[in-house]
Amino acid sequence: MFGFFKKKKKPEETPEEKPVKEEKVEEKPVEVNPPKKEESAEEIDDDDERNGPYFVSPHPDGGWQVKRTKAKRALKRFDTKAEAEEYAKQVAENQGTHIVRQKKDGKIQKKH
Repeated sequence: MFGFFKKKKKPEETPEEKPVKEEKVEEKPVEVNPPKKEESAEEIDDDDERNGPYFVSPHPDGGWQVKRTKAKRALKRFDTKAEAEEYAKQVAENQGTHIVRQKKDGKIQKKH
């Protein structure tokens, strides 16, 4: 019953009927440890845009700002760097990411 579900057997092929092809496999060299490049403030986004680090940087109009990587606007602006760092720490901890601190001249001071 239900013979149509059974697989039909193929007739066995003899080695003479089927020629064997030998394929050459070309091996490619694999780089074990690629050289690391130095990173700038614009290039520091270890994660994707959503989970990129928060930057504590000087605000153009004075004071300090907390800004996400590649963001056009600051999340919040502060009078002192300490206040900005405290806020950035809370936000980064909540979002599961880290903080990058900058000096007044814009150079990277510290990454956390």
